[in-house]
This record gives sequence, structure tokens and C-alpha cells, in this order.
Amino acid sequence: MLKIKQNKNAILSKIIACIPLKRLGICLLFSFIILLGNKAEAQTIANKLRTVSEGVDSTVLLKDVGEPTKKEAVHRWFYGKDQAVFAHGKIMDIRLSEKTHKVRLKKEKDLKDETIPAISWLRIGMSSEEALELSGSPDFSFSGSDWYYSKRHRVELTEGKVEKVDLHIKASLDKLDWIRLNFSDGSLLFMYITIAFVMFGVALGMNLSGFRDVVKKPKYVLIGMTAQYLLLPTMTFLLILIIRPTPSVAMGMILVSACPGGNVSNFMASLAKGNMPVSVSLTAISTIMAIFMTPLNFFLWGSLYAKASELVIPFTIDVWEMLRTVFILLGIPIVLGIWFAKKFPALTLKITNPIKWISIVIFIGYIIAALSANINYFLMYIHLIFLIVLVHNSLAFLTGYGISSLFKLSDQNRRTITIETGIQNSGLGLVLIFRPELFNGLGGMAFIAAWWGIWHIIAGLSLGFWWSRKPIKA
Repeated sequence: MLKIKQNKNAILSKIIACIPLKRLGICLLFSFIILLGNKAEAQTIANKLRTVSEGVDSTVLLKDVGEPTKKEAVHRWFYGKDQAVFAHGKIMDIRLSEKTHKVRLKKEKDLKDETIPAISWLRIGMSSEEALELSGSPDFSFSGSDWYYSKRHRVELTEGKVEKVDLHIKASLDKLDWIRLNFSDGSLLFMYITIAFVMFGVALGMNLSGFRDVVKKPKYVLIGMTAQYLLLPTMTFLLILIIRPTPSVAMGMILVSACPGGNVSNFMASLAKGNMPVSVSLTAISTIMAIFMTPLNFFLWGSLYAKASELVIPFTIDVWEMLRTVFILLGIPIVLGIWFAKKFPALTLKITNPIKWISIVIFIGYIIAALSANINYFLMYIHLIFLIVLVHNSLAFLTGYGISSLFKLSDQNRRTITIETGIQNSGLGLVLIFRPELFNGLGGMAFIAAWWGIWHIIAGLSLGFWWSRKPIKA
């Protein structure tokens, strides 16, 4: 085995050495040989594991298959045939006997349903104390170990003997729902304060007298609001029907599309040489409208998806609780911001720009903090939702560009509405997702909103820089 690895390293060194373009064909040939070798080796291991029987001693396993790439000491709790696997005092995996088991959010509403498996209350990342409190004592438990031959093949051992062999393990979107992301009460409070501060900063620029031109010529705002609150949720719903993600991922996409424009959109519109009065007006108006439109859009499209989906989706979210949360997070800071700007105009002029930059930094910081606190999960599962967020965000930009082109707006206004539609306040979405009274941190929704928060900044800045180098068309 050691010689094989040394040979591979030698081949890789040769590939690196032949970077010049004239040797590209040789490099590709070497790469192709290595890929075939890795594939053949993986297939050989899989074939060997197929011959392993339950009850075989670990020494025999080592002799017949070889040394695993990873060994992990675990403790297994069994609820019926379902298994919660603990490592270092926390659940590291949940292995179901049936794929029909569903994640449950609010136990108090389902106590009368005796058919709910105990495993449904557990989450990856929970401590053993929490697991006992939610699901009670397991039917039986014992210690063991998991041996991994690459990430695709796993052997479960108990008391040094093979219990089960799993080949070609592949993560799926369903796995996201069983993950509880790491957000403490303090983290949630920081999220609430961040969103409130950001909205206060946006409200400082909401000079009511500045909306007179918008009222006189409402065309741009009407088109922008149509793209924001009508077309984007509609296009999102159609995309969901096409790609058929898991229910929680679909709900995360719907929630993001129902959120108002992001506070960083004004900076990106400025970078793209957009129409700044229109950009500021769209951000302000969409934020105010979000108090009602976010809960309404989510409830409408979420309910339609629940009926259209082949999967059974319990849609019992309290729309009034969402409305109350959005009002507290958006309504109160906006009212205070507008009042402050009117009461202290001179001070407002001095602090508006600094607060805008501070709020952007804080917003990005809390998104990064959300990711860093759960970095292991994101590294393991980001590939599952990366393409979904990429396509969804691209669809948002195209929706804004499409409707503004349809109405033959100027190039400057087309850029503005494109960016305003593509940049969503996913931070608000995250706050709603982690509200215990609403979604209680449902994994699929949280992954979508958190990664959107990072990706739309990358995509928006890239688009803004690209447009900054393009002259405005007459």
C-alpha cells in the first residue's frame, strides 16, 4: 500500500513539472491514468467488502480488505431499528431503517400522534442529555467503532466484530434536515440586533421628501416591486417544481425569495453605475412592504408547494408569529430610523455613510460567524446546495433584467433593477428560520439561507465590477 502511494506521489510530481502548454497532452494522459487507477482501487475495495460477512472479526477484516482510511470510536443508541450514533458526547450521524421518517419541529403539537418514531426528534450535533430529554432512553445501546474505506464505504463494528457493511454511501439533501446548526441563544440575539441595526441604517436614508419624484414617476418602483414580490417568488416556485428538492430546501428557497432587497444592494448598484435614487427607493419600499409581503408570499407559495409536492409536507407555520417577528425586526427599526433622521438631520448626514459601512461589515461578519460555527457541516454538505443557490440567484438576477428589458427601461435602470432583484435580505430569512416558534433551525432551510447570504454578495460584487467597466448605453 505504501509503495502505491509513493508511486502516485511521483506521478503527481511529474504532472506538476509538465505545466507548459506543449506538454498539456501528456499531463492530461497522466491525470487520466491516475483517475482510472483511483477508480479501480476504489472498486477493488468495494469488491473485497462485498465478501465480508456479519460477525467477522476485525483482524480478518484487516487481513482481507486492508487498513481503513479512518477509524472512529462511537456509541450507538437504537430506537427500534433506527440508530443515533454518538462520538465525543454528541450525535454525529442518524441512520434510519426507513426513508419515510420525517424530521419533527414542534413536539408539543404532535404528542397525540403515537406513530411518530422517537428518532424524529433527534438532530446531528445534539448532546446525549438533549437526546434523552427529547426521545427518552433508547431501546438498547452499545459501544463500537466505524471504519471508513474512503468516504464511500463504511463498516460498523461492535465488540471487534463486523455488524454491518455499507457500500457507496452518498450524502443527500434529506441529510440536511437532520443537522442542527450551532446557534446559541446569544448567537440568535446577536442576529436580531444585527438585523435591527442594519434596518435602522437603511431607514436613515429614507428621506420621505426624497420619495416625491418616485411618487410622480412610479414606473421604476412599480417594475422593481413586481420583480421583487411577484415574479421572483413565482419563478422560484417554478424552479422548485422542476428540480424537486427536499421540502425543507424548497421552503428555504421560497423564504429567501419572499425576503426584501438586501442592504448591500445600494453599494452594488453604485458600483454598476446604476440609478441610485431608484436603488435607494426600491430598497426602502421593499423593506417596508416586507412587514406584510414576506409572511404573505411565504405562506402563499409554501402552501401551494405543499399541495403540489408528491411528498407529505406538514405546513403548520404560524403566519401571525412570522408577521409579528418581521414587524419587530423591520417595522420598529425603520420607524426609529425615519424619526431620528427627521429629528436630527445634521447628525444624520454625518453618520449615515459610516453606519452604512458598519452595517455591511457587521452583516457580512455575522454571516461568516454563522458559517464558521458550523464549518464542518458546511464543508461536508455545501456541495449539495451550491448548484441550487447558484441557479436560484442567477434566476433572480435574470428576472430583474428580463422585466426591465421587457418594459424597455434604460441601461442604467436595467442594471439597478437587476441588482435589486438579485440581492435578497437572507439575514432576515436566517433570523426567521432560527425562531423556535417558527422553523426551529430546520437544516435544509438554514443551509440555503446561510449560503445565499455569502453567495449573493460574491455574485453581486462580480456583476457590479463587470458593469463598472462597461459604459452606460444611451
